[in-house]
Amino acid sequence: MLFSLHTTELVKPGGANLPLPPRLFLRTAPGQPALIMALCGTTGKLFPTTSYDGGPFQVVGGTAYASRQDLGAFFQTQHAGMLPAEGAATLLRVDGSTREVRPEKGRKSFGLAQLYAVLEATYIDVHCPQHGPYEGYIIVFDDEGKDRRRPINPLTTAMWYETYPLEHYAPVDVVAGPVLLMKSDLLR
Repeated sequence: MLFSLHTTELVKPGGANLPLPPRLFLRTAPGQPALIMALCGTTGKLFPTTSYDGGPFQVVGGTAYASRQDLGAFFQTQHAGMLPAEGAATLLRVDGSTREVRPEKGRKSFGLAQLYAVLEATYIDVHCPQHGPYEGYIIVFDDEGKDRRRPINPLTTAMWYETYPLEHYAPVDVVAGPVLLMKSDLLR
């Protein structure tokens, strides 16, 4: 799995944390060490890098992790719990945290006003994966997230690459800003 490190910083003594570049990802796989990978935006190829291995790491606004292994365990745990409960959506935040969101009282689906408010967006986009582990789900996100320079969402980008592996799909893409993951019947 590939988790974007765009919202992650290297923690430095004295409080001047070093933001990591947007094209860095943490690759995790069961039974293997987590690796920091650099992504070539032109070719979509990943290259391991040890330049940022020193740690500790901190997701902006979140917890500090002593090593890339600890950070990988956090992302894996969050990823494992991101599928929404029946009748709800999961808000995937840019700091790697998640929160359950339900339609407003008395409704069985989300209205546009609620989606705009939750995502802090003026325009939204909806993507429906046609295959893979998220078939039957939709992701709703800020259509202008990249233009507004919102941070890359680590959980959604991992989900995107699970559905559209880099080695099979081009061009390279990421999802910026908070995202709602839900069953398609919750959007009417």
